[in-house]
Amino acid sequence: MGSVQIVTSVVAAVITVVAVALAVRAVRRMLAVIRAGQPDPTRFGDKSTRLKRMLAETLGHTRMLKWSVVGAAHWFVMVAFIVLSLLVLEAYFEVVDPHAGLPIIGGWAVYGFATELIGVFGLAGILVLIGIRLANRPTRPQGRSRFTGSTMWQGYFVEWVIVAVLICGFLIRGFKAATGHMEWPTWAAPVSHALGDVLPASEAALSIVAAIKIVVSMTWLITIATNLTMGVAWHRFAAFFNIFFKRDPGRPAGSGLGGLKPMTSGGKLLDFEEADPEKDQFGIASVEQFTWKGLLDFTTCTECGRCQSQCPAWNTGKPLSPKLLVLSLRDHAYAKAPYLLAGDDHANVDALALAEAQRPLIGGAEEGGVIDPDVLWSCTTCGACVEQCPVDIEHVDHIVDMRRYQVLIESSFPSEAGVMLRNLENKGNPWGAPPNTREDWTKALDFEIKRADGEVEFEYLYWVGCAAAFEDRAKKTARAVATLLHEAGVDFAILGEGETCTGDPARRIGNEFVFQMLAQQNVETLTEAKVTKIVASCPTASTRSPTSTRSSASRTCRWCTTPSCWPTWSRAAS
Repeated sequence: MGSVQIVTSVVAAVITVVAVALAVRAVRRMLAVIRAGQPDPTRFGDKSTRLKRMLAETLGHTRMLKWSVVGAAHWFVMVAFIVLSLLVLEAYFEVVDPHAGLPIIGGWAVYGFATELIGVFGLAGILVLIGIRLANRPTRPQGRSRFTGSTMWQGYFVEWVIVAVLICGFLIRGFKAATGHMEWPTWAAPVSHALGDVLPASEAALSIVAAIKIVVSMTWLITIATNLTMGVAWHRFAAFFNIFFKRDPGRPAGSGLGGLKPMTSGGKLLDFEEADPEKDQFGIASVEQFTWKGLLDFTTCTECGRCQSQCPAWNTGKPLSPKLLVLSLRDHAYAKAPYLLAGDDHANVDALALAEAQRPLIGGAEEGGVIDPDVLWSCTTCGACVEQCPVDIEHVDHIVDMRRYQVLIESSFPSEAGVMLRNLENKGNPWGAPPNTREDWTKALDFEIKRADGEVEFEYLYWVGCAAAFEDRAKKTARAVATLLHEAGVDFAILGEGETCTGDPARRIGNEFVFQMLAQQNVETLTEAKVTKIVASCPTASTRSPTSTRSSASRTCRWCTTPSCWPTWSRAAS
């Protein structure tokens, strides 16, 4: 071992020990913050489905590839990052002995070819991603972009580290080829052999480049270990777990969340007939009241801004950005961490953490709130953010949980919502239309529709919904559905005046009490009508009602949304 190898070995060893020690401390800290959240036992079932979904969304990039160029580039970068781990490990042998490599597989030509190929495509992919980030920078003349609000230096830092490590890898192999110690033939490592033709035959240079590769890699590790909110780097590890523990692993990737998450307290479903406001948690008033999965969501955010780019509120100039909301909650959680993890003894908690602990979760700028009320109430709960998120963050559930506390405990919500909630309670529909006009849409039909009164036999119940029953344009949809069912020979009925709102608007506003009241009323109505199969043109009925029946410990009907039934009925009608 020469003097160069001695120096490079010492440098590599010292920086590695420091980096690993800091990384272990960082992971322990991160896990402690996540564990500070509330329990959520629903995340551990059906592990085989969860594993399949996680592998499909990570290795298969089923969400990312919807953004074709970005998705393809990111896939190569992801694979290259995994391979980089082997190349960095290989560098530890090379700083000691320029002729060395990985034991066993290091001499395989197939290993050389695979890593060479992945290195080339990974380098091309990361340069594409850097170009996309530059083209969509928030300071561009066109104005806001999906990167608005992202910490741009962190993204560039991570990307250029990958570039540097890949280039170092090719240079090391080039020096090996130049010194005549390349393990693989030209066909297995063409780029490395080409570099070997122009590089000097210097073993010292090889060891120095290997040391640079280690220093760059460990500098990256030290940087993220001292920045737990650096999601653009941490998502490389956290995303696998966040996707594995998604709420409904059986739903196809990119299909959104479906129905909203039921209200829970301490990991258990909250029933208002038994709830105790003094003991039970009504919504979320502080960051530690999120479940551990919520805190994992915040930790995993990549700051890519796909949610932001698709958000109708953001795109129409509203103050809400799903990305910035998640980042605010993440930064608040980790700034408050010393206070949360200190237990009941806050004597040694630093002043910044104590000040963070005093901030209200929802509040205006003058109150120092983490989330502004205008941000909270700008959300339409459409779920575009969830559908777009490549790491399965559940933005809408978190927003609704915060709304629940504001509505049920603080009685703080927009005045328009108050009118709607009163209409739901008193009239059973958001518009406050008289219930006895719910059947008026049928008057223009030239055939009679059965009424599900518990005495008439029928196969399907047609759940019309409030919009199709009361709104003039939507009535056309109800009549079209009924006509198609009639012409297809489907034996169906409607509830007529017995139908009432599913309660979904109340739940999305945050009034779980009104939702549960209407849900229970609907369950009783369906039970009395002896319903077993339901087809709905009301979009919220098909997502709400299974949840309603389960939470009410009652019967579960077979629901289907009308579009999926068209092929069968169209064939029957013809």
